[in-house]
Amino acid sequence: MLRGRRGTMGFNGSLIKTRAKETGYTLIQLSEELGVSRQAVNEWISGVTPRGSHLMKLCAVLNLKPEKFFTEPVQSLISVPLHRTIGNKKVTNTMRDASLEMAKEYLNLFRQTPVADLVQVIRIENRSEENAKIIADKLRSLSKVADGKPTDYKNAFHLLSELGIYTIFREFPDNLIKNTYAFYSKIADHRVVFVNIDTSIIDLIFYLLHETVHAVRDEVPDQISLQDEENFCDMVTNHIQFPDKYVEDVSLMIKGLPVNFIVNKLKDICLMNHHSLYGIHKQLDERGLLPECAKKINFGADVNLRKQFPTLRKVLFGSGNVQDFLENMYALSPEFMKVIEKHIPDCSVRKLGEWLGLDTSMDAQAVMEEMLRRKAKR
Repeated sequence: MLRGRRGTMGFNGSLIKTRAKETGYTLIQLSEELGVSRQAVNEWISGVTPRGSHLMKLCAVLNLKPEKFFTEPVQSLISVPLHRTIGNKKVTNTMRDASLEMAKEYLNLFRQTPVADLVQVIRIENRSEENAKIIADKLRSLSKVADGKPTDYKNAFHLLSELGIYTIFREFPDNLIKNTYAFYSKIADHRVVFVNIDTSIIDLIFYLLHETVHAVRDEVPDQISLQDEENFCDMVTNHIQFPDKYVEDVSLMIKGLPVNFIVNKLKDICLMNHHSLYGIHKQLDERGLLPECAKKINFGADVNLRKQFPTLRKVLFGSGNVQDFLENMYALSPEFMKVIEKHIPDCSVRKLGEWLGLDTSMDAQAVMEEMLRRKAKR
């Protein structure tokens, strides 16, 4: 388990709203009393620390001591379990720091969000293949994937939503983008999965499911062998994405074919069912269903296959239309969008853009206006 650095203090801006209400101030009245803009107050609420005299005047108006805003160390509020890295690369301090910094950007948002009374957790101490299948079956049922079919990226996002896990789409920094597609974090007791929007939707599936398994098994992280747990999460993930029936059906389709025909057949199957050639090849091999002639094949076909599927960025921002963007966001990340909706009246346009990871093609002001319009319509 990776935690925030010891002694690092965060500014608890959510206390401003609570205390203002208790003392009879609206946020507009508070900003006027302090001689600052409403936007400045919103920034403080979002976690930006007021400087010098502003902090002292804020404390005087709200009748609070400055230390009240700095009572909780970040380490007690944010945790990031070890990543499932691309190619099982070693987790570095740089990766740890980058992940924690990204999670910290959402600390004040989740501090102001009520924690669910009950969350779904799956605890099985014996990391056997049989138990991996039991967990996989439960999670496949929640994902609404059809019996005997592989899990696609939409099923994976639906599963996260059903489990009450928040999904945040962001452009990852270079030191993360080369090492992981997604990572799980716990922020102020909320379960959150960060997803790199520059990932192909077929590459994303395995890593997204892997982090989902982490999310339902992280209750006692300090009591587990990290490598054993990573291996078990991989096993569960493989059975979620590729159930036995599907792998067996694929093995029958390629049985008796020459190796070149096997590669072409697998490519057609992958295109039809939205997953990578490498993934199904690995599962056929591990489950003893891969013909000997196909043990070593050229995965150049997999590289070409990936080009036929969009990245998540293309899915979200491809049309450049605000309505399309929001439709996709509400479909793929409904729990997080509910949180954003509740905070829109008090957040700045810039902060909204940061929370949603908006790229330069999407106008944050237009997104805010459309979200407010939808909210008012309901």
